[in-house]
Amino acid sequence: MHIAITGTRGIPARHGGFETFAQELALRLTAAGHAVTVYNPSFHPWSQASWEGIRIVRKAWPSTPAGVLWYDRLCMRDAYRRRPDVILNCGYGNALFIRKDHPVPVVTLTDGLEWKRAGWPPPARAWLRAMERMAVRRSRRLVSDHPEIAHHYRDTYGTDTPVIPYGATIPDTAPLPAGTTPGSLLETYQVGHHIPAAGTPAEKITPGNYFLTVGRFVPENNLEMILKAYRRTGIAAPLLVVGNYGNRYGNRLKKDYGTGSNIFFAGSIYDKPLLDVLRRHARGYLHGHSAGGTNPALLEAMAAGSLIAAHDNPFNRYVLGEGAPFFSSAGELAELLSHWDSYLQKKREITEKNLEKIRKEYSWERITDLYLKLFSSLPRVS
Repeated sequence: MHIAITGTRGIPARHGGFETFAQELALRLTAAGHAVTVYNPSFHPWSQASWEGIRIVRKAWPSTPAGVLWYDRLCMRDAYRRRPDVILNCGYGNALFIRKDHPVPVVTLTDGLEWKRAGWPPPARAWLRAMERMAVRRSRRLVSDHPEIAHHYRDTYGTDTPVIPYGATIPDTAPLPAGTTPGSLLETYQVGHHIPAAGTPAEKITPGNYFLTVGRFVPENNLEMILKAYRRTGIAAPLLVVGNYGNRYGNRLKKDYGTGSNIFFAGSIYDKPLLDVLRRHARGYLHGHSAGGTNPALLEAMAAGSLIAAHDNPFNRYVLGEGAPFFSSAGELAELLSHWDSYLQKKREITEKNLEKIRKEYSWERITDLYLKLFSSLPRVS
């Protein structure tokens, strides 16, 4: 079978969930003997025609407001021309270019309820809502990564969508190299990638002595709620905030909470082994995401053995179950953090349950099998 994957910023993964998803799925499909083509934008640093046996096709992404649409148009047009057995399209922002009656079927992995995200201005939300409707009409099949998303498509459009979540890999748990700490590894990464350290004290980021949160600087990730709670508690251990704070929202949070406090903004980190080290050795992982479906950052925290506290919403509750306490306000999180030591006493029991859930429900091998079964069941159009 030949599968073309569109709608991402390319592999090897350097960005978010779609890119990691495309990479992990493509690697396993290729290992199983299938031909896979992944589309990369022209700005992606990988310039060769293949990666790990996966064909890479580069297309232009102009540096204009409509650049992403131009890129998506080129990718979809090329994918149809190559006549794969199926096009797996990540997101519905490019639904305009899906051809409903074309013999090549398109499976669209929906991107949560993207049009509800607070970071989008009203015109963008209207556009995304229109693209969602168009994806429903034009895709041969939609896939939801969470039951709550599937409920939306059934209730709104009368469309049943299979639920296939994202996956995660349980990382190596070897001890840290002699003489190193999570902080020293972070400092080395920041220097090597010319990332401003933002005052991050490497000597304070030691095993079990810091809290961690990872995510995009957008309102629906509730970073300000987490920062308010942390400041309120007066905890001596530092809070490490990982993510690109280079937008207006991020710059404001950094200015309001990153000066003269024990909250440190580490910038973007795309090195998964380093992220796994930071997650595994943190005293606690604070997960504020409240939009979208099966959040990849949450799965990776579970796989790394993090002790998690999560924002209280149906998405997180479905994934974690009893694997974390939940909070819905800065006050609730501050109260939870003030009693963290009692929660730490249950760490082994809680994290092992989360690891077992990753093995049984969220392994990439299981996710790959589910996609292969879906691809094989698609009706064909002559």
